[in-house]
Amino acid sequence: MPGVLAGRAVIVTGAGRGLGEAYARLAAAEGASVVVNDVDGAAASAVADSIGALADDSDIATWAGAGRLVDACRRAHGRVDGLVNNAGLFRLADPGEQDPEEFRRVLEVNLLGTAYCGLHAIRAMLAQGGGSVVNVTSGAQSGTAALAAYGASKGGVASLTWCWAADLAGTGVRVNAVSPNAHTRMADAFERHLGSRARGQNVGKSPSSNAPAVVHLLSDAAAGITGQIVRIDGDELSLVPPPRPTRPVRIPEWTVAAVAGAFAGELGVTR
Repeated sequence: MPGVLAGRAVIVTGAGRGLGEAYARLAAAEGASVVVNDVDGAAASAVADSIGALADDSDIATWAGAGRLVDACRRAHGRVDGLVNNAGLFRLADPGEQDPEEFRRVLEVNLLGTAYCGLHAIRAMLAQGGGSVVNVTSGAQSGTAALAAYGASKGGVASLTWCWAADLAGTGVRVNAVSPNAHTRMADAFERHLGSRARGQNVGKSPSSNAPAVVHLLSDAAAGITGQIVRIDGDELSLVPPPRPTRPVRIPEWTVAAVAGAFAGELGVTR
């Protein structure tokens, strides 16, 4: 019986190890022709060789590099049916010690890299009449200690997902995201840095346990799904809705005292 991605050409960025490798492996097992991208060319080649895929070492944090990656898929397979925007940098820092260049690089790879690959792939998908983009966000977008750069980048990825889905409604191109949780080198580094403050925040299992949700979103079985962020937490699957305002409080006269009263009263925020 053919896999759910039989005949599809799928790009997975940051697929030399960890979660990206798990996504690439399951996509290939489900019949996709996979392009394994990683700036670590040796890691990309090792994974690609083991699953009969094409390796690519383009730097997706640049417009030209993202374009080369998408072009490589089109040259090899004639089309781009799926893109998994997994590549990312993870840096831990408290605000008083944050290196500005490191902050910038995290945003370049995680946010701009996702945007650049997405824009190139979406143009190819529109030309061929359809496709599926799966971005990778994180629970850190909701606020996690020592992860300001990473969380900000992933919050931007969530916004890209919702905006692109609105832009592309009715075109045949779908855009969703996953918010994975797994025991990876990233999770281990996070727990070492935060110690007891990290307790209970990483409940993920292996990277491979996150891959089925990604493959489903790439497949025809998810043809009606777009604009969703899918959270995976151990054995739990949920959806992350866009931010919405709380129930508003009417302020009859805009004074500092009136705002303070609203916070202490109906908004319920005293400190």
